[in-house]
Order: sequence, then structure tokens, then C-alpha cells
Amino acid sequence: LSFIATTMLKLSQLRVADTAALHLKDAAGEPLYFKDPTKGAGAVEQPVLIHVYGPGSEPYRKAQLGAQRRVMALVKKNRRALEERTPEERTADTAALLADITHSVEGLDLEGRPVREGMQALYADPAAGWVADQVNAFAADWANFSKSAPKD
Repeated sequence: LSFIATTMLKLSQLRVADTAALHLKDAAGEPLYFKDPTKGAGAVEQPVLIHVYGPGSEPYRKAQLGAQRRVMALVKKNRRALEERTPEERTADTAALLADITHSVEGLDLEGRPVREGMQALYADPAAGWVADQVNAFAADWANFSKSAPKD
């Protein structure tokens, strides 16, 4: 599908949004919804959303740099240390990166924890690996942060 522009594109029109909302799906691929308990009987279903920083944002770039520094520190310490990381250590690294790029959430009870701490615990939980997989794939796709990306 192509279109013909009547005027030249401005450089600023090529910029993507810093954040985008991922409508979380369950492990079977079904969209997740919640009802706000403060609304009582009149509560309507709302999508469970994870707002994520995208690849064009400063927080995303800082998170990537932090992850690279952690890897380089391991290499500097001992090349084998990087190769011999356990699956739990690899999962913890991914969880830290994803927590760093998580802006906010809607519809998830973080059980009193700050967003970063609560989401890092969720991303590190092997039984909820499907959440980390979705966020990782979503954040890596520039199209999700396009100004023309569909909004939920």
C-alpha cells in the first residue's frame, strides 16, 4: 500500500512516540481485561496495559546501555563468566532490562511495590515468561511507536 504525499515530509514527522501501550494477552493469546474495583457495580472492562518505552526514547537507550555494561563487566571479569551464566541469571538480566523500559501499567496489582520493582519480579518469574516475551517483542518493534500505530 502506498500513498502519494502532496508535500514533502518534515524530518520531525519521522519521529516515533517515546512510549506505547501493549494490551497484554494471556498465555493462550487472549486479551486480558480488568474491572476497576473503585467503580463498584458500574465498572466496565478495561484492557490490561503495559506502557513501554520504545527504541527511540532516552530511557530505552539507557536501559540498553546498562544491559551492555553488565555484559561487558562479566566479560572483563572472566570470559567464561558470561558463557556460564545460568538460565536464572539470564532471566534476571532480561527482567532488569524490561523493568527499566516499563513506564507504567494499568490493571495489574503490583502488591504495594513500585512499578519497576513489581514488574521486574513479574518478568523474572519463569511461570509468567509469556509476559516478558510479549513486552520484549513489543518494545523491539518500531511500528508500535509510530504516530500512526493503532491505539487500544
